[in-house]
Amino acid sequence: MSEKKHLPVTRAEALELLFGAWNPENEGEWVSLQDALGRVTAKPLYSRNTMPVYRISQVDGIAVRSDDFRDGLPDTSGWVKGVDYVQADTGDDFPDEFDTVIPVEEIYYDSEGRLALAKGLPFKKGDCVGAAGTAVRQGDLIVEAHVRLTPLHLTMLALGGIYHLEVIRKPQVIYIPTGSELIHAGIKPERGQTIESNSLMVSALLRQWGADVTCYPIIKDKPEELAEALDKALKAADLVLINGGSSKGAEDFNTALLEKKAGLFRHGIKAIPGRPVGIATISGKPVINMPGPTFATFLAMDWCVSGLVHHYYRLPAPQR
Repeated sequence: MSEKKHLPVTRAEALELLFGAWNPENEGEWVSLQDALGRVTAKPLYSRNTMPVYRISQVDGIAVRSDDFRDGLPDTSGWVKGVDYVQADTGDDFPDEFDTVIPVEEIYYDSEGRLALAKGLPFKKGDCVGAAGTAVRQGDLIVEAHVRLTPLHLTMLALGGIYHLEVIRKPQVIYIPTGSELIHAGIKPERGQTIESNSLMVSALLRQWGADVTCYPIIKDKPEELAEALDKALKAADLVLINGGSSKGAEDFNTALLEKKAGLFRHGIKAIPGRPVGIATISGKPVINMPGPTFATFLAMDWCVSGLVHHYYRLPAPQR
């Protein structure tokens, strides 16, 4: 047993070791825009459309001809709708002969229904008119590669005419709870028994970070059963999490098993709670052995597993 492998490292050092040993392939898959929220882009996405297609009104109001305002505010008492002006609400196109929009707050109608303009109305040709392509132009970059998509991204992609897109396949994570004292939730515990509840938290966190998770049945404190479960998990997962058996108790066999199988192996993190975290890579895949106590598990998930999921997507690891 190498003593160096059991010298505690900092959280930053642990992540640096794992990132250096794990270079996951980012396979892509296609999804519809409706299913793309929270997914991570595989490639840059460029607009196929120019929006708006033509110039539009940016406010609710009326469209007028700037030529009619060359000598100041005109007398509009005889103006006819559809001839001298047209209604132009926000987002509306309007006839080409009109080039300026006056907001509805600056107009009113007298008792006989004649149009009037507010006194002192500031007027400039092109006011309140949005040019074609104000929102997005064909060929504009909408989203870079390796970006987690937000609701704002989705609306811009829709404007850009992108309704199917390639995203990075979600990492497959397998969670293995271990401990002879564990029983499944829903069973009333007796003396010496503990409810296996960490899987709920672990699963929720992984889904929140954008991973798919499979929870294995509870593995009792039998080295051969854990070895079999680990071998099975490594064939299916990108990342394996083992919960429990990471310390130095009489039935804590997990550390020895990982050290035997691993290429990279370190046991011990300079953090409390969560000191007996074990990190390893087996067959090029990360295997993390987290302490069993709930808060220690949460902290290991928060700094270590979160960092690995972000590394998988080539996203910056959150600062902890």
